[in-house]
Amino acid sequence: MKDYYKILGLNKDDLPDTIKQRFKELAFENHPDVSDKINAAGIFIEIYEAYHILSNPEKRGRYDLLYSKYIDKTGTLIQDEENVQNDIRNLSGKARENGQQKARIRYRDFIKDLDCHFTAGLKADGTPYSFNMHKTTGISGGVGPMGSIKARVVSIPVPRSKKAHKVHLIGFLIKVVFFGLAIGILRLEILTGQGLITKILVFISIITTGGIAVHITYHFTATRSKFLSAKNYILVKKYRKNGFKRGFNPMFSTTPVGAISYLFRLIF
Repeated sequence: MKDYYKILGLNKDDLPDTIKQRFKELAFENHPDVSDKINAAGIFIEIYEAYHILSNPEKRGRYDLLYSKYIDKTGTLIQDEENVQNDIRNLSGKARENGQQKARIRYRDFIKDLDCHFTAGLKADGTPYSFNMHKTTGISGGVGPMGSIKARVVSIPVPRSKKAHKVHLIGFLIKVVFFGLAIGILRLEILTGQGLITKILVFISIITTGGIAVHITYHFTATRSKFLSAKNYILVKKYRKNGFKRGFNPMFSTTPVGAISYLFRLIF
């Protein structure tokens, strides 16, 4: 009998949310499309099978009866045990077949079965938001200006629904409109005689207004910001704990370019 709790690294009394969270972590780390492990497909299928037993409250209850008797060795008496065993066996077989199919598709397509991170209550049937992260691993080619920073880069697809994707696109277009408006106003004659500082303040004010308009749009559509919210995605937080930083290049964490980029994206 398989120990599904051990496969997922869980305790028998863990809550459903913990099971779901652990599944997301392990699925990302072991899906053949993103993992470099030789036996990634087999590991992923085991994880998928375990999750689909333990995530179903009714099936988990029946599995726990068998778990107590055959793994905990409690000597539990199970009424109609043969049917319980057949039920779990059939469900695990179907889960393995589905797991084999999911192992053959791209990870970005696999996560469309998960919940949208940006809009509550929706499935992630839209284009995922790619959260790029990196971790410096050393210096190659010498030290100082002769060297170059080596880094491990990972792109984490954050599950997103079609609605959230559409709202994020609308938000981007609003920012583009306000950016164009800011450029246009700077070219008007009414600012021709103004100093550089005044022009900069006018430009920043217009861009900030655009950012506020976007967040108002997010609020009334019950959609979280991709820039502010994606960093709280379970896998992103896990990589951050392991030393990864935002951005696809060490430049974003070792030079002022990173800070400027962060502020620009936050406002614009």
